[in-house]
Amino acid sequence: MHIKHFLCFDFKKLFLVLVLVEFFNFSANANPGDTTWVTVFNLKKLSHYGNYDTTAVFPVNKRFRKIRMHYILGRYSCAPGSQYCGSWDYTTQIYARPKLKDSVEIARIITPYASDWLSQNKKHDYIVEVTDYASDLKDTCAMRFNYSGYSWGFTITLKIEFIEGIPPMDALSVTKIYDGYFPYGNAANSIENYLVSKTFSYAATTGKAFIKNTVSGHGSDSLGCGEFCSKYYQLKINNNLVSQKQLWRSDCGLNQVYPQTGTWIYERANWCPGAVVWPLYHDLTGITTANSNFSVNVDMEPYTIPNPSGGFNWVSQLIKYAAPNHVTDVSIEDIVNPTKDDNYLRNNPACSNPTIKIKNVGTNTLTSVVFNYGLKGQAPLSFTWTGALKFLDTVAVVFPPSTAILSGSLSSVFQVSVTSVNGAAGDQNLFNNVYSSSTIPVQFYPKDFVIKMFTNNSTDPITNANESTWTLYDQNGSIIANRNNLSNATVYIDTITNLPPGCYKFSINDSGCDGLAWWANPSAGNGALRFDYINANNTIFGSPTDIGCNYTMFFIVQATPAPPVDTTKYTGLTKNHANQNRITIFPNPARQLAYIQFDLDQHQTVNYKLSDVNGKMILQKNKLKVLAAYETIDISGLNEGVYVLSVELEDHSIITKKLVIQK
Repeated sequence: MHIKHFLCFDFKKLFLVLVLVEFFNFSANANPGDTTWVTVFNLKKLSHYGNYDTTAVFPVNKRFRKIRMHYILGRYSCAPGSQYCGSWDYTTQIYARPKLKDSVEIARIITPYASDWLSQNKKHDYIVEVTDYASDLKDTCAMRFNYSGYSWGFTITLKIEFIEGIPPMDALSVTKIYDGYFPYGNAANSIENYLVSKTFSYAATTGKAFIKNTVSGHGSDSLGCGEFCSKYYQLKINNNLVSQKQLWRSDCGLNQVYPQTGTWIYERANWCPGAVVWPLYHDLTGITTANSNFSVNVDMEPYTIPNPSGGFNWVSQLIKYAAPNHVTDVSIEDIVNPTKDDNYLRNNPACSNPTIKIKNVGTNTLTSVVFNYGLKGQAPLSFTWTGALKFLDTVAVVFPPSTAILSGSLSSVFQVSVTSVNGAAGDQNLFNNVYSSSTIPVQFYPKDFVIKMFTNNSTDPITNANESTWTLYDQNGSIIANRNNLSNATVYIDTITNLPPGCYKFSINDSGCDGLAWWANPSAGNGALRFDYINANNTIFGSPTDIGCNYTMFFIVQATPAPPVDTTKYTGLTKNHANQNRITIFPNPARQLAYIQFDLDQHQTVNYKLSDVNGKMILQKNKLKVLAAYETIDISGLNEGVYVLSVELEDHSIITKKLVIQK
């Protein structure tokens, strides 16, 4: 596959313009499947709220099977003494602004709480398909990145990936219906004054028309509207109700960008911190007719309140496509696992049941698809999916347990391809029938170990038990062991022995979706969970605690077991590494108070000290005979910044943790 790169256009650089024009002319004869990359912004520092404008040069005179935007968010270090460098959850909107056409939002992404990203050198690549805007993303096009934040520290890199080939339908045009932030709950200025009825039509050349709504609620009155209230909207075509949608995201505790340093787990009005605001589509086929006018109207759920302060950021567009190009065509859209893609962080690394996403991009219903799959260099396995997938619908395909292909100790490449569709070899478009991903090796564990769990103080209101449970599954999905209906603030120890060779999945679930521990709920205390070697009290695995609703971990038991652990040699760096998970500090960032949690393997005296980044000691204290305990540190008098907590155990090993103070 050929990969081409284009740069941002600058009117002042005439020489670059001429070079790019020649480049486009040269590349006009490229083959289907080729990919062209256009960089719109490169490590742009977000240092003020509002618009960041530029102009990009996109390919012309080509057809693209798919266009994907890569929104790569990072962090930079603010100048010393900067008042606003919080890196919190802010609305960002990306607009295409083609000449003589509507300016159209092509994607909306909410930034995460990321005040700890700089110390972790962390970034995230959000991938959003923007093929709807193929008619605008061509030639010289003005582009706008709008940042609603009032604190700085983020960087944005924006790249658009053009994959050549025949699309399911050719994009014709995008027409703006509504675009703005509209007040909600204000009797004197109703949102219905903005979501008014409008009239549209389309020509006979339009094969498919959609209404695409991208909506997110923000601001909060005394009842939490619009950010923290669940409200619906009704779509009416020609005054007839055709759809009702609830504007609510109930899965923020399963966010793939986690953990975050703020209130990332809270459910919100159609968005989550650190996530794409996914649009809602309404197909107009069958309810409108070419060359005839039709009206579009949206009504929000009735709601008024004294002193309103919330609203909805609302964008509606009429998307027009030509007639479908294929009758039988399946597209492999993505690989969920195994992959290194951070957009599937919770699903990886995995050692069983590879999972992919497919989409029907042909008008015939898909009833069967035969796949070949496996690691590069190995003999592929075969699997037949059956179902009834309609045009433009997607489905996750889960392959059978496949330990043999995923049990390597090194990273590799996972490959999947389509061999037949609906009983016939291949389909009408072979360029979307192959996909690959890089894999992450899965850890090897012994067949015998101990699971140690300390529950927090969070009670499930339905079961009256602790919110947290765990389950151990084999590669066929059968339950090997589990713990539920637990008491609060209690230690549970379970010994697992003689696990047969194979792949295993360990899952922690929390019904309250605030994990084993969460900084914003200190009254619940800190739970903890780890795997220890039998009779060794040395940790194999320590679970993270700020997990939201769930944490899943895969591991492999080898056919030939590893040699027994020599606990007399389990010292120095190895033991220090194992102890890292036994001491945590939260919340992080902290403002007034911070808490140290100790989860040690035996009673012992510890010495801890807190220092600033220059090594100046702020406080020091001895704590006698600690096993499982909490220590409170008053940080109300300390300045904002990064501090280091050092804890020395009786064996003189030292555990260090970073604490961010943010006020």
